[in-house]
Amino acid sequence: MSQKKSIMNGISAIAVLGASMAEEVTGVEIDTVNPRTAPSGQPSEFAWNDVEEEKYRDWIRAQQEEMLAANFDEYGDEEATRQRMKEIQEANSNIQVEWSDEMERAYRAKYIQLREERQEEADWTEYSGEYDAQEKSRAKTQERKKQSLSWDDQDERACMERYRKKYK
Repeated sequence: MSQKKSIMNGISAIAVLGASMAEEVTGVEIDTVNPRTAPSGQPSEFAWNDVEEEKYRDWIRAQQEEMLAANFDEYGDEEATRQRMKEIQEANSNIQVEWSDEMERAYRAKYIQLREERQEEADWTEYSGEYDAQEKSRAKTQERKKQSLSWDDQDERACMERYRKKYK
């Protein structure tokens, strides 16, 4: 157990095992590659371990530092447009806006007139079926209130006895 174990070795071992099982099931030979060897069959010159991982991450950081800073000049026009709209809004802030014009008043008057002409009494006869059903339900409820409730213990006992015999 003095040899270091790595996740890559474990995953490779599982993959090789899976490939050998697939070979047995399908009867087709499956080529497997050891990740520690180069494609030419020569062993690779270094082992990927924690030290190598740390070097790799340092190299990535160095690559990122060498990258050019992001250029956001493309949004300059948008900022200028927003500033211009803000200035226009501030310049027009003292102008009084009149929302009601003559055409709007005419439409409102016509709507009010039509609304007043249509003022007719609602016809509730179409809902009489619902009212009849409600009254019938109320009457049944009143009848049931007058009945006395008695619990028949003999029927309950007989039922329990049948189940006891059935499931003995």
